[in-house]
Amino acid sequence: MDAFDIVIISVIAALGVGRFLVMRDQRRAPPPADAGPHKPTPQRIAGRVLLGYAYAMALFLLVRFLIHRM
Repeated sequence: MDAFDIVIISVIAALGVGRFLVMRDQRRAPPPADAGPHKPTPQRIAGRVLLGYAYAMALFLLVRFLIHRM
């Protein structure tokens, strides 16, 4: 197992955990009757950070793969 495998595993794990945190926070959210803006919870922020990392790394891996194929 080399460093590339670890990056792929971390991207998959970040996608799963980030999506889980965001969906769990959405289920716990108060009903939409109170339509005012809400402060994001730490759980939702952590989920968004993990999803952002996963998407950025997936894009990096795709670009790296395409450049390597040239």
